[in-house]
Amino acid sequence: MNAKRNIELNFKRLNDEPYSLQNLFRPAEYDWPGDWEGRALLAFLHHYEMNQELVPHFYDFLNMLPEKTNRDLYFGKLFDGKVADEQQLSGHNWYLRGLIQAYNSLSYDKARDYAKSVVENLYLPIKDWYFHYPLDGRREVGDVSGSITGTVDGWKLSSDVGCAFMCVDGLARYFDMTHDIRVFELLEVIIDCFMKTDLVKYKLQTHTTLTCLRGILWLYRTTRDKKYLEIVIEKFAFYEENGMTMTYENFNWFGRKDTWTEPCAVVDSFILALQLYHFTKLEKYKTLARRIWFNGLEFCQRENGGAGPNSCVTKEQGILKVSMYEAPFCCTMRYAEGLYEYYRHESLFTFNPNAETVKDEYGRMFTDDVMLVKFKGETVPIFSCNGIPMNEAEKLELYIFH
Repeated sequence: MNAKRNIELNFKRLNDEPYSLQNLFRPAEYDWPGDWEGRALLAFLHHYEMNQELVPHFYDFLNMLPEKTNRDLYFGKLFDGKVADEQQLSGHNWYLRGLIQAYNSLSYDKARDYAKSVVENLYLPIKDWYFHYPLDGRREVGDVSGSITGTVDGWKLSSDVGCAFMCVDGLARYFDMTHDIRVFELLEVIIDCFMKTDLVKYKLQTHTTLTCLRGILWLYRTTRDKKYLEIVIEKFAFYEENGMTMTYENFNWFGRKDTWTEPCAVVDSFILALQLYHFTKLEKYKTLARRIWFNGLEFCQRENGGAGPNSCVTKEQGILKVSMYEAPFCCTMRYAEGLYEYYRHESLFTFNPNAETVKDEYGRMFTDDVMLVKFKGETVPIFSCNGIPMNEAEKLELYIFH
């Protein structure tokens, strides 16, 4: 088993119409400013790191940023000092990450300048707002793409509950690059707010939770302060217990098992498992990373190279099905970082087809770390949807328990 096909298909998809120069920049009314552009920028650069190849319009994309952003070089409305838009803060996490990656991978100096402007003008002025982030604000049930649910206590809130914490990821990278003490102080405030949050009570989105944890782990990488590592170990264990499905994917929100999975979050969990294995050397994280890849991320990819959500498999609901064929606005792009991390750690993913088949306490069967499923009356290893035509993939039913 190797990911060569997964990588090639995803890169091909990122060369398709949704990611063309004409479609990359979202219209002014798009309510996730910077999100699509940032995820695309980061995805393009992860593929460059894997194969030294960029989409043909990549530099045109970069050169158009000043005319497509506001005067402070970020997307959407300028912060008015009154209302913080958590979807804008969340979306710019990916834009900030992409700019930093463009600077690191391509020595594109302007990207560092753009990143500085985003931090100075969007993130640093928002620091005091995190002292009164309204967790009790009414949140409507959201769809696959979250939406604004209202304004409470100076915050424009999202159905992707807690997405204001997403930016810890990009800000931690920025602090690593600059060692700007103001950014460190901002991170401390956001992390403190996050740590006071009851993830299940407030039904936080698992994707934003895991992305925040990746940022905290990056802060540990930079500072070597073990308190950050301890936070990640504690919260990731909580996610395994309360946010992970029986197929090593995720529940889209804590406390809501009747929803769908999201490859964006599965990528986050995969990266966290790999990094925790690196920092702790504990075999359980290596095993978890392997199981997330073989049983979760592989199934998330579609024949067109994109990625999409699946059903949440629980002890009570044991059928794995495609929930949405593709989420091109987020999951297809985030899948690239999962592929990149697999590419970097490929030696960890050798598979022994002759390993003894075992059944765990839930009734799941494994050969090595690959789950065996019931499909069309036969017991087979779980497989990727990237070899299944769309009309067939949408009808798949895999039975997890034996």
